[in-house]
Amino acid sequence: MKQVTILALVAAAFAALALSAPASAQAGIKQLAKQECRADRAEDPGEFASRWGGSGGKAIKRCARDERREARRDCREDRREEPREFATEYGGVGGKAIKRCMRDELR
Repeated sequence: MKQVTILALVAAAFAALALSAPASAQAGIKQLAKQECRADRAEDPGEFASRWGGSGGKAIKRCARDERREARRDCREDRREEPREFATEYGGVGGKAIKRCMRDELR
């Protein structure tokens, strides 16, 4: 009985960790973009509101989407211009390497 209880507690702990972790790498990238946009909003609220059409959640989403697009564009350009250096730095030239690059761009 004691072992069953311990196993149940361990399983519950792993389930909690799995639920708290981002669902994918893309979720982490979105979060980084939102953090950057929130920092931009805090730095200059007037400019942020004029550029993104407000200061609420929808403006943050528009800003974050644009930040992700810009990071993806920059990473693809880097990969196209210097494929060997890109592969060395990000561990390949595929989609996961692009996501690693995007995380670096957004930080």
